[in-house]
Amino acid sequence: SSDLSFHRLPILSDVDHDYGFFSRLDVPSSGLILAAKSYEAYYDLRMQLSAGEVDRDYVVVCHGWVSPALQRIDARVHWRVDSPSIVGSQGKPSRTEFKVIAHAVQREDALSLVEIRIATGRHHQIRCHFSFVGHPVVCDGMYMGIAAWHTDCSWCTQHFLHRHRLSFRDDCGAPQEATETLAP
Repeated sequence: SSDLSFHRLPILSDVDHDYGFFSRLDVPSSGLILAAKSYEAYYDLRMQLSAGEVDRDYVVVCHGWVSPALQRIDARVHWRVDSPSIVGSQGKPSRTEFKVIAHAVQREDALSLVEIRIATGRHHQIRCHFSFVGHPVVCDGMYMGIAAWHTDCSWCTQHFLHRHRLSFRDDCGAPQEATETLAP
């Protein structure tokens, strides 16, 4: 019998607890997700997240040359059902910290490779924040113009947002880290 059986791990069939999934990704994104195998682990991870003790690191390619001097976006993010999230006073406080890794050019378009750590986890936070500062994520049809999206789709198959690292503490308090490199 598998260690991940629904009978031995009832959280895996509990819709009210998101089937144990703790850290989701937007559908067109790639990378690591975190799932709890018990209710105790689920609530422990929730507490760690609320206390800012879960690190979620991403790599993003976005349009334009992001200034290396820009290292943080503090802007309230408001989630709207069936619409893009927006920055505005009615939103929840949101912080995205980042470091510019490289600049590049693709078909005469300036691009930036950015490593990101989110301090909060609002709906579409990274995508919304980077669009807000004029640097939408590559191939993100929701937060960029249609013409740019069509151009991006000619060389990139999904929006370029990848969670490459997660760190947290296990039930014994020991630090745990998972990493995943970007697929070629």
